[in-house]
Amino acid sequence: MNPITHSIRAVRTGKKVVIYAFLLGFALFILSPFAVIIVSAFGEGWFGARWLPESWGIRWFQWAFQMTDLVQVTMNSFVIAALTIVISLLIGVPTAWAIGKRKLRAKELLIALILLPRMIPELTYALGTAKIFYTLDLINTHLGVALAHSTITIPYVVLIMSATFEALEQRVIDAGGVCGANWFQRFLYLVIPMSMPGILAAVIFVFVTSFNEFTLSMMTYGPQTVTLPIQTYLSIGDGYKEVASAISVILLIPSILILGVIVKQIKPENLSGGVKGL
Repeated sequence: MNPITHSIRAVRTGKKVVIYAFLLGFALFILSPFAVIIVSAFGEGWFGARWLPESWGIRWFQWAFQMTDLVQVTMNSFVIAALTIVISLLIGVPTAWAIGKRKLRAKELLIALILLPRMIPELTYALGTAKIFYTLDLINTHLGVALAHSTITIPYVVLIMSATFEALEQRVIDAGGVCGANWFQRFLYLVIPMSMPGILAAVIFVFVTSFNEFTLSMMTYGPQTVTLPIQTYLSIGDGYKEVASAISVILLIPSILILGVIVKQIKPENLSGGVKGL
């Protein structure tokens, strides 16, 4: 073999080894906490410096259902997430339309105000929100918790949808007007269908954020609105870390399913242009 060719192959092999080693290290860094939670949820007798539990089972899941009203808690999480989606879309979509398709003098200021809840410490924002909601008697209500979540999910909707609206062909929308459609009809039958990928992406972001939200939930929840993240925290506080791990696994399921759908839709030809169907 030509020495030059051999050297080139050696360099390429070395680069591949470095890349794969980096990817493996990154995967271990990201996934190791999830692995610990899963092992803790299904393992029994995992104490001290043991690498693996003594046995495996679903006892901690059984305890989770026996010690807590886990079905109702899960339903609370889904109901609050659904309400958060509705509120975020109702407020975020019109705002995004104004930013993406209208010439506003104070557009930069409006964007800054929308992003403000994500720029300051969440606990600080949650304390103020809790005080206002207590005055309005919204504590311990599904609507109250959803409204609190919406303060941090609306920015996602606005950012995603404003970019989506900005990319729409205005001439297509105007053509609907030429055909006799009023503004509402054009928005309903032209803008919404053309913007569906962005809407679906916004819904996913809002759902995952609301379903996993802890700080704002902690400041606005009550006995009737306990969510999965709150129940996880309460179980840890009671000293049942393994039960908390079991609840955490349940909490992970929706996010993993959504991630699986997204990954399944990714095609090599779409890596630079987005996700197919989203």
